[in-house]
Amino acid sequence: MPQLIKIFTIFKEFAVEHPRNFAVLFVLLVFEGLVAASTILAMIPFADFMLDSELKNPSKVTSLTVDIFLYMDIPVNFWMFGLFFVGFNLINGVIKTAIRYAILKIKYKILRSLFGNTLKIFFQSRWGFFSEDSHGKILNTLNKELNTVGDTIGHIATQFAQIIQLVIYLSVPFWLNAKMTIITLILATLFGLSFLRLNNLSYKLGKVNTATANIAMGILSETLQSARIILGFGKQNIAKLQYIQAFDAHMDAAIKSQTLTTAVPLFFAPLGVLAAVVSLGLSIQQHNPLSELVAVMWSLLSALPIFSALLQTNISINNFIPSYEQLSLLRNRAKEYKEIEGGKIFNKLKKSIEFSNVSFSYPLRENTINRLNICIKKGKMTALVGESGSGKSTIADLVLGLQIPSSGKIFIDGTLLSEYNQNSFREKEGYVPQEPILFHSSIRENLLWAHSVDDENELWNALRMANAEKFVRQLPNSIDTIVGDRGVRMSGGQRQRIALARALLRKPELLILDEATSALDTESEALIQHSIDSLSNKMTILIVAHRLSTIVKSNYIYVLSDGSVIEKGSYKELSKLESGTFLNMLKSQLT
Repeated sequence: MPQLIKIFTIFKEFAVEHPRNFAVLFVLLVFEGLVAASTILAMIPFADFMLDSELKNPSKVTSLTVDIFLYMDIPVNFWMFGLFFVGFNLINGVIKTAIRYAILKIKYKILRSLFGNTLKIFFQSRWGFFSEDSHGKILNTLNKELNTVGDTIGHIATQFAQIIQLVIYLSVPFWLNAKMTIITLILATLFGLSFLRLNNLSYKLGKVNTATANIAMGILSETLQSARIILGFGKQNIAKLQYIQAFDAHMDAAIKSQTLTTAVPLFFAPLGVLAAVVSLGLSIQQHNPLSELVAVMWSLLSALPIFSALLQTNISINNFIPSYEQLSLLRNRAKEYKEIEGGKIFNKLKKSIEFSNVSFSYPLRENTINRLNICIKKGKMTALVGESGSGKSTIADLVLGLQIPSSGKIFIDGTLLSEYNQNSFREKEGYVPQEPILFHSSIRENLLWAHSVDDENELWNALRMANAEKFVRQLPNSIDTIVGDRGVRMSGGQRQRIALARALLRKPELLILDEATSALDTESEALIQHSIDSLSNKMTILIVAHRLSTIVKSNYIYVLSDGSVIEKGSYKELSKLESGTFLNMLKSQLT
């Protein structure tokens, strides 16, 4: 019963969201049912004429059909009765096709809406949602489980159609021979009840199917993203084995689940036919007109596949509920991480960005940032340095609004960051992470993705400022060269310079460089460094640095340890501070 309530709730939710489509479907279903009933009735005069061409003792349906033929001046003969029967079957086929089209349209409209709303909810959440939840679960939900939900909405709509069809199909045999129909229904229902007990098994298999798919998708995603290191370590067989083992577990669950769904109608079909045969045998003894018995039998045999399909669809729906539950769980979890959106629109940085007693903790790491007080002044280069894990990149995330403080406040020109519309602030920022992500498209499209411009000179100017113009012009297709998935066709230095150009194209109020040179060779680092130096007096820059050579021209440096500032000052001041952490870091990098 709880699962039945869930199914009804889900169906109601989508029916309310798409009332027009469901209304059209309902009209088509009623019309199809009427045509189907007429098709069955059209069989009776055809059968009567085959048994007695003179129609000496016709059934009431045949008599009515003959009267209609005579009124419309249609000849009463074999061919007309045959065309009458075939015509209704043809119309029935057209309506069934229209119903299938309507169901598919509903399915894909709902699927489109689900995809759109789910992505909207996901991207309204903070980075914590993506970083703390399993990527395999998120990918599997979007790639497979959402499709399962869409398929099942089609199943629910189909089941709705089948119930209406079943009622109309059975109305004809009830009218012709109520006793035979009732006996068949009682027997078919008794046979069908045993199959309903499989609902719980179907639900459990659905949960295992979803869970194993999450794991397999997670391993596959991680394997593809780690292809370079897998090849470098020669661990291809281990990587393949890990995925195959996960896939085998999912395959086992999927086979059991799909076998159960397929087996139900196959086992019920002969039992349904048995019910119809038993009722037919009892009715023959009562000397009913043979043409009517044939029509009743035809109608019941037409209804039995629908009855069987209802059982199959019911099993499929129970199998789908875990997919919908996971989708709902992720959507609710994303809502918990929803960004705090203020109403103010950010236009320009006038004075500074300030952290006032800001603290932040990750779920498994307390006090990542501890009562931090720093100031990023307009038009200046501010640097954050420290050992790995000191909180540098977390500060960059806090400035971007990807994370929110556990306590304390962040101000922009004296106004709380949370009072601004977050995207209005981010649109005025340029961000270059340590591992730049380029999209599988051309350099031009990667640049325009960040900021649309009509003047091509602006693209080349951004590339020039990032020291990328020379190598881009030397590429076979210049700025229209495809960079490959995540920029794999470019070297690390080339990717980083394109990423910097992408950030500069926006003419940002604040440029954030998060360890932008830490993984580069000496030549690439020098080129990036030259770009940073040339920008230092033109915009506000926050640079997270591991290599201290990149912050020589910084106006102010904060040295961090365990999330707290332990030293601060200019490069010149800190490099002269005896026994200071900064000086020790500088000496270790020079040796």
